[in-house]
Amino acid sequence: METVHLGLPVERIDGACEFEINDLKCNICKNVLWQPIACKNCEIAFCSTCINQWLAENSGICRNDCREFVQRQCPRLIIQQLSRLHFKCENSPHGCEQVIPYDDLEKHELECQYKPLECRGCHATVLKMNYTEHDNSCEEIELTCPECNMTYKRGEAATVHTEIICLKEQLRQLRKDFESNKQQTGQEIQQVTEKMQQLPEAIQQLQQTSETNKQQASEEIQRLQQSFEVYKQQTGDEIHQIQQTFQTNKEKSNNGVEHVIKRLERE
Repeated sequence: METVHLGLPVERIDGACEFEINDLKCNICKNVLWQPIACKNCEIAFCSTCINQWLAENSGICRNDCREFVQRQCPRLIIQQLSRLHFKCENSPHGCEQVIPYDDLEKHELECQYKPLECRGCHATVLKMNYTEHDNSCEEIELTCPECNMTYKRGEAATVHTEIICLKEQLRQLRKDFESNKQQTGQEIQQVTEKMQQLPEAIQQLQQTSETNKQQASEEIQRLQQSFEVYKQQTGDEIHQIQQTFQTNKEKSNNGVEHVIKRLERE
């Protein structure tokens, strides 16, 4: 839609303007302001699309030579004056005779039945009000058969997509799918066969591993038993030595006690 990209041409204004129209023009596109925003530094208003494109190309410097563009809302007076304007529809060359208030313009032009559209088949220009009918009959539009998935132009259906051709195409695709499934199934069978052939070897390896683990476990048990016997012997020797030491200390203690008693008796 024209109004989304640029300001509104002055010649589209319907009726007399009660104020200076130059005050309502964008300083970039020179048309009537559309979706305006202003610079906080210079208070100049621009179409939002125009100033955003300008800033992208000029490193954020304001069109009015401000050091920096700082966005603010458009002054209320300008908004009020714009709201009092009425415009001819952009589709008036195609037959729309409506005159629309500024605030309703975008909604109207999105829905306007006189809006020209391009046919997706023949690329002719068709009014929105006639587009559905044209789309349903245009012989250049491509269709896709839900049965055979063949794509063809509507006008070629009688020669390119007859019932017999459709059936033959379905048969061709069925054969193609069958061959594809056959090949895939053959590959899967081969994979299963190879695994089956590898199974006896895997079982043998498992048995060998089991025997090896069994032998290793037996050797480990034997080693632990030997360690236990050695530890048992060492512990017995240590206990015997402790008992001997205890007995020796006991005898020394008894002798000491007897010696003390004898000395006491002599005194």
